[in-house]
Amino acid sequence: MGEELAVFKGYLRSLMRQLKLLKIAIDKQDIEEAKKIINELIEDTQNNIED
Repeated sequence: MGEELAVFKGYLRSLMRQLKLLKIAIDKQDIEEAKKIINELIEDTQNNIED
């Protein structure tokens, strides 16, 4: 159980970093960067679902 929690927390840390970057991009109205980050989030989430 400890290893699963560590993996999940690692995922959450990565998600938090991406969400913060997404917020910065939106605040700057950098739509292309925001789209890139969203696509990365979708891809990462899809890969985690398939694992």
